[in-house]
Amino acid sequence: MIKTLKYQEKAVGELVDKMSNYLHVDGDRHIIVFKAPTGSGKTVMASSMLARLNDAEKEVAYIWLAPNKLHEQSYFKLTNYFTETQELMPILSDSMDRSSDGIIKAGEILFLNWESINKENALFIRETEANAGLLDIVQRTREAGLTVAVIIDEEHEFTGQSAKQSEKVLAAIKPKVELHISATPKQETMAKMKVFINVERSEVIEEQMIKKGINLNPALEFEENSDTLNEQLIWKALEKRNELAEAYKAEGSKVNPLLLIQLPNDKASMNDDDNKIKQQVIDYLKLLGITTENNRLAIWLSNEKVNLVDIEKENSITEVLLFKQAIAKGWDCPRATVLLIFREMENYTFTAQTVGRILRMPEQKHYADEKLNYGYVYTNLNKGMIEIVRDEMSYFSNLLAYRRKDLNNVLLSSVYTERLAIQRKRLGSDFKYFLGTFLLEEWHLQKTCPTLFTPEEMAGEENNHIYATLGENRGKVGSWFVLGVKKIRTDVLRDATSTGGPGYIQTNQVAHYTQTAKELRQQLSDYCAERLGNSFEKVSVPTLRGALVEVLHDLFGLDEVAVYRVVLYHANKPKFTQVIDKALEAYLEKVTGRIKAREKNFKEYSWEVPPTRSYKEETHRELPNIKNHALNPFIELTNASNIERRFENFLEQHTAYIDWWYKNGDSGREHYAIGYVNNNREKALFYVDFVIRMKNGKVYLFDTKSTGSDPEAANKHNALVDYIKNNSTDATPLDGGVIVQANNGNWLYPTGKIRDTEDVSKWQTFFPDNTTITSLPVG
Repeated sequence: MIKTLKYQEKAVGELVDKMSNYLHVDGDRHIIVFKAPTGSGKTVMASSMLARLNDAEKEVAYIWLAPNKLHEQSYFKLTNYFTETQELMPILSDSMDRSSDGIIKAGEILFLNWESINKENALFIRETEANAGLLDIVQRTREAGLTVAVIIDEEHEFTGQSAKQSEKVLAAIKPKVELHISATPKQETMAKMKVFINVERSEVIEEQMIKKGINLNPALEFEENSDTLNEQLIWKALEKRNELAEAYKAEGSKVNPLLLIQLPNDKASMNDDDNKIKQQVIDYLKLLGITTENNRLAIWLSNEKVNLVDIEKENSITEVLLFKQAIAKGWDCPRATVLLIFREMENYTFTAQTVGRILRMPEQKHYADEKLNYGYVYTNLNKGMIEIVRDEMSYFSNLLAYRRKDLNNVLLSSVYTERLAIQRKRLGSDFKYFLGTFLLEEWHLQKTCPTLFTPEEMAGEENNHIYATLGENRGKVGSWFVLGVKKIRTDVLRDATSTGGPGYIQTNQVAHYTQTAKELRQQLSDYCAERLGNSFEKVSVPTLRGALVEVLHDLFGLDEVAVYRVVLYHANKPKFTQVIDKALEAYLEKVTGRIKAREKNFKEYSWEVPPTRSYKEETHRELPNIKNHALNPFIELTNASNIERRFENFLEQHTAYIDWWYKNGDSGREHYAIGYVNNNREKALFYVDFVIRMKNGKVYLFDTKSTGSDPEAANKHNALVDYIKNNSTDATPLDGGVIVQANNGNWLYPTGKIRDTEDVSKWQTFFPDNTTITSLPVG
């Protein structure tokens, strides 16, 4: 089952709207650029877009172009996607060769690789005696009344002469719309585009589909021994792989992480030096018990492929894959987590394409153990030789902090939320059934064809079910409903003269304008948006419009344009409004019930100060003067609040009594949190700012506040009071709450529950040199 994600729904909705719009405007080669990060599910989004678009646009033929063999991968993915629904039909070029009519039919997607058409002598592009060339097929397809749209996958792959020839081919095809898909679109394409649809990497990270970032050569320290640089890099990378394997086990996961080792040469043939590195890697891994014979090592080279069957499976026993650059294109193995790159060149550029193979989350979720939420790259290039493309800087987490050696750690009960399925209120494909059901009941009609029913319902139909004819249904509504609407006319005031002031001179003259199919389609979309109101997302407009078209076709035999006219006709519209609103109300109850069933999805786990923590360099800074933090070095948000900084300095002044303190994060399951009920009576997470362990073993949990600054402060504090009462033990006594700084500089926190943070006169003072609760006057 394909997961529904917020960013995917947003992008698909935008794609459908823009594609649909440009299919109906004058001219051709309207370029839409769709940029989405590696691992975001570009093919899934494209498939969903095509399915929805096909619901509304029946007379469109599609051509899908991709480099190398990627068109075959996309073909098989989309074939699987449409196997059940059969909404669209993916085909390959050999199917066209066998085709008797030589056209791309409506709803078909012809998959081609660029190499078959962008060369001067390419067989599939040139004219043939049988008129089986691509341009012939496109021409016949147009003559059959179909519109041609082209999807260009991984368009960044085409540069230089290849790009020039590809442009010639597209100019010859002249598609109505071109959808260019890439994680890194070409600047030339961006300059020509009409629409840019972008999925931000942060959105994909938030949905836990990809890793939070990439650590480059983490904690890399070389030892003085007989191992070569390459051997030590192999050891470090394998050590990290093994560390992650243990972390997955601790999480209860079956994922066996994969180490990718990339050899220097990108070409099919390898020179002697390249072969030496290959042999060195194989020999060293053999010393560690990793060989092709025991299936722990796999090889993917142009002339050597070993142990590749099922290597993508999360529990595959293969631990290391030796490969070259070629597999970086289109290969999907989410358990790949560590990448070791050997490069014999003066400089190297890291891009999304380089690290893309280790960005995916194997189980499409983030883990409590933060190390599993990052990818790791090791390389033999020094910092001065590495260039990171500006757009890809956010992939790399360059600031790392490590838990102090022999830290007296704590174990605290913490809460996190599982990533929920999408909770936006939108119409799904099953809405057609709701609408059809209400039309049957309200207008006393008969089922005319099986398309109104789900496959499950059809399985239960009796063999003697009687389907009424279209004529019977037409007859039932004929006396009070107008089906034969020939045109929708707009009367425009004619020959009116402005008076120079407000209003116009009165005139009875009007011009009658018959609206085009395109205008009617837009009016129906506006009507659907009006009916949806604020109850459903805007992306539901095409779904409602498509449901109307399909249901009225099934019940009355109306074509698409006739549906536009019938629904929009002034005498019919109120009747449609009544039944549509009832169907939407029933569907909303279903969706709301589904959401409520998912609301309580909080999970408990045991939290401790993590062994490592990654910070983004562009938003954080290192503070070397802070010494007593649990992680070293201490890394802080560049825009940290003043009250947090003052409290940190206060803690640093009392190292004689404080064993260590830890500044917590403010989001994500890896950080310490407790549950509380907010002002909206909803359960939420409270990330306590500071965890402080005193040298006598007592642990304080403090959240810094300014007086009256946080409307949720009382709710958070009171929940923390209950938490401390329920979780404090003799081994780990707990205390704390919200804490504010008084005018005299003292730090105050309440003795019990509170209603607000306005009056702090009876709060107690936190004295690190006296951890016994003592009430003192406030200065």
